[in-house]
Amino acid sequence: MKKIAVYVLNGFLGSGKTTVLLKMIEQYKQENKKVAVILNELGTVNVETHLFKDQQLIELLNGCICCTIQDDLHETLKALVVQHEKETIDVLLIEGTGVAHPLEIAEVFAFEDLEAVFEIESIIGIVDASHFLDYLSIFSSSKEIRTLLREQVRHSSIILLNKIDCVDDKQFLKIRKKVDSLINDRVPVMTATYGDIHLEEIRKKRFGRIESLPSTSSHPHHHLGSHHGTIKMVKIEYGQMVDKRILTTWLNNLPKEVIRAKGLIQFTGDSHLTHVQFADKLVRYTAMDINDERKPMFVFIGKDISKEMFQDFPHRIGV
Repeated sequence: MKKIAVYVLNGFLGSGKTTVLLKMIEQYKQENKKVAVILNELGTVNVETHLFKDQQLIELLNGCICCTIQDDLHETLKALVVQHEKETIDVLLIEGTGVAHPLEIAEVFAFEDLEAVFEIESIIGIVDASHFLDYLSIFSSSKEIRTLLREQVRHSSIILLNKIDCVDDKQFLKIRKKVDSLINDRVPVMTATYGDIHLEEIRKKRFGRIESLPSTSSHPHHHLGSHHGTIKMVKIEYGQMVDKRILTTWLNNLPKEVIRAKGLIQFTGDSHLTHVQFADKLVRYTAMDINDERKPMFVFIGKDISKEMFQDFPHRIGV
């Protein structure tokens, strides 16, 4: 039986993992490949389910598959093995949370009942060029975040420098120098804008099977520390309609501790929901189908944030 090719998408919050994932799915479908997707979220809900219509999507929620729900990943993979025996799966794409350690995801595949079926082709480390140097600065980031970013880069087999349109040539050279100092000289480095990645480039630049994978026939929990202890997720649910201008201003004035925000809202006068994405001080809105019956909610992810920070959220943006 042919092995299922596995690609792990790895990168910090807001780096563009989901955008890259969607573009990979689209390209594999054009090749008539059967694709399965595992999407991990820190919270209890995924507000981006609509992006994966007509796609086999397995959601692992309320924890990080690199540690707290690693067993859930193992059970999910065993179920895919059974499915593969009946209907061939060509590719498995795994998107970890923005605070996942790639090796702690990859080590699950060292189980004997999985290594005969899956083969990790690449761990794609997606780097947000617009924030990478800031996140590694002792003046603007915590030790935990700096350590996590270095680990995410070090343990990737391909690096994708994303959002390069947001930096000038001088900044790019500094970023590239820093990335090069963290990786093996055989690790390919690619560049992209809006996650514009191409499968043929990934295949061409692949330098061999993933190195440094744990080898064990027993339970492989070898956690590398509480690498995301300071990263918190807060979910807010509300029922009011929202003024678009007020919401945009409110989001752009969030404290710097908030790294990422996303949600579903209903603008004044609309009969449909709108999907909101906030990262890099940029707000993006996408109208949802009128039949989308999900409830309005917002998810905030950041360093040492708490629910108290967002107590004014509903009445500050409501009308």
